[in-house]
Amino acid sequence: MTDHEKADAQARDFFDGLWRKGDPWDLEAHPFELAKYEAQLALLDADRGPDRRYGPALEIGCGAGAFTRRLASRCESVVGLDVAEPAIALAKVRTSSPNVEYLRENVMQWREGLAGPWDLVVCAETICYLGWLYPFFDVAWLAHCIHEGTRPGGRLLLANTCGGVEDYLLLPWLIRTYHDLFRNVGFVVLHDTVFRGEKNGAEIEAMITLFERSA
Repeated sequence: MTDHEKADAQARDFFDGLWRKGDPWDLEAHPFELAKYEAQLALLDADRGPDRRYGPALEIGCGAGAFTRRLASRCESVVGLDVAEPAIALAKVRTSSPNVEYLRENVMQWREGLAGPWDLVVCAETICYLGWLYPFFDVAWLAHCIHEGTRPGGRLLLANTCGGVEDYLLLPWLIRTYHDLFRNVGFVVLHDTVFRGEKNGAEIEAMITLFERSA
């Protein structure tokens, strides 16, 4: 088994196990998560307005589709991607929008799909896990592929918890490194904000960045 096959098997086993027990992060109902979704949508609408739709959109690490369903009204079509089969099964049950498609895929092995062209790519609370499972070169190459698969003028929304939790995957300097990585492959930062709120008794910060691929 190659290193990539081992990482893929580890990812599927780990996230399948989490989602078999239900929503592991309370993404559907926790006030912190709901408010963060609104902050993410506000960045998407910042210079477009809520009535201006995006074209084809891709959400990497969609979970059970909590944010995907919110994207549906803002996009011509949305593909939600997740490695966890139980999460994709829940997403399909909970989503009625005809312009949404869910796929159980590991984005690190979905290079043909990344070719797009996408008008919007969303990667929220996902890149930190890819950095945990894969070498930095592979994560950097993924960033390059996302840039190449985004149409000129298209957007990338990147969001990550980066403070208030004791998790070495979410160290602020590490999260900033991932955000810088997308800037280094060619994306331009349009809006950059830190969302703050409380969850499970902890004051949490999340870094949210909206990028654009220049023409």
